[in-house]
Amino acid sequence: MPRPTLRGVIFALAGTAIIALAYVVERPELLAVGVVAAAAPIVALVVVASGRPRVRVHRHLDPVVATVGEPVSVTVTVAGRARAAEWVERVPMRPGFAGPGRLPDVRRTRPARLTYRYWPAERGLVSVGPLLIEERDPFALAVRVTDTAAEATQLVVPEVLPLAAGPVPEPSTEAGPRSSRSRERADDDVVTREYRDGDALRRVHWRVTARHGELMVRQDEPQAGPHSRLIVDTDLAGYADIERRGLRPGPPSGPSFEWAVRMAASSAAHLVERGYAVDLRTSTPQAPQPPLADAPGISAALAPVLGELALLRSVAADGTPPPLEAHPSVPLIAIASAPQPSTIDWMLAQRAPGTVAVLLLVAPHGAADAPEVLALADEFTRAGWQVARVDPNVPVDAAWRRLIDGQPAPAEATAILRGATP
Repeated sequence: MPRPTLRGVIFALAGTAIIALAYVVERPELLAVGVVAAAAPIVALVVVASGRPRVRVHRHLDPVVATVGEPVSVTVTVAGRARAAEWVERVPMRPGFAGPGRLPDVRRTRPARLTYRYWPAERGLVSVGPLLIEERDPFALAVRVTDTAAEATQLVVPEVLPLAAGPVPEPSTEAGPRSSRSRERADDDVVTREYRDGDALRRVHWRVTARHGELMVRQDEPQAGPHSRLIVDTDLAGYADIERRGLRPGPPSGPSFEWAVRMAASSAAHLVERGYAVDLRTSTPQAPQPPLADAPGISAALAPVLGELALLRSVAADGTPPPLEAHPSVPLIAIASAPQPSTIDWMLAQRAPGTVAVLLLVAPHGAADAPEVLALADEFTRAGWQVARVDPNVPVDAAWRRLIDGQPAPAEATAILRGATP
């Protein structure tokens, strides 16, 4: 609905006052001025209401799968019919919009294109749009905001930093680890089809979807290599600095939990690069059908893990985590903050004797040397784990380096992973 601007309201009030003054001082010439001033906003409302935009909006996002904090280029194509106007688009970053900018005249034979960049502030499935078109009369006395309603959904994954070699050794199997070339070839050998009701969201192939302009799903699964296990404590009670009162948009989260997610993403990429297939395990149930982070630069083996981590949430535990079988040849990387006793037992039980297992404990700011954190680190160390205590302000690659500079992996664990007999 059209509405008067502040300038239009001032015109209407001033016109009414001038009309009243004209009668008080008996000056007919002021009456004409007052009528014009009071009528101008009404005429502006009629002008703005006479040309409602009728447009179709299409967006192209580059990259298709975004990373927190890295720029995304958005090209918006507006087709149909609309007069020159201002535009504003809602985007998932602070302050929450892109623009305003100038939208030229749009005709059926002459669509308009808008280009801007935004920086995703949070991971997850986010909406880009809708595009808001703000039409004003030539004197800016009235405005009408048209919501085009069209949105694009984008997957935003956590930041991934390269980690130095160690402490997890190179895998070795009869077939040998997959090479980078074989993983790249697996990304290309994907058969896709149109999305159907009931298809799992994790099977959406984002790169092909962007090319076709409609949801496409993959029909095959990436090949797996030697297995590794990535453990993340997602119990809400295990993070003291979680924001519980809804002061931020989205599910509860906090510095320690977001650090744990970034560490998990970097660890997963490190394991995949070394030839492992990553089995992500959490202490609380998560989304049953997470999406695939399928995009250029992300290997087929890493795509499902990044998709799960993009939607990872800290939720209250409902009982003890389900037991998992320990495997001697499967290395473990665990990330936690202040795990509960049941979670500690669950994590410890996943390490088989002689297996490489590392733990990164992210304590709330300034609490890395607290007695309870030291006691927890000592408990895992005595159980054969390599442990590093870090602050959430420490970059994940620096925390990994701190882990490498600690005690080396047990010799028998390295022998088992290399296929030798301990």
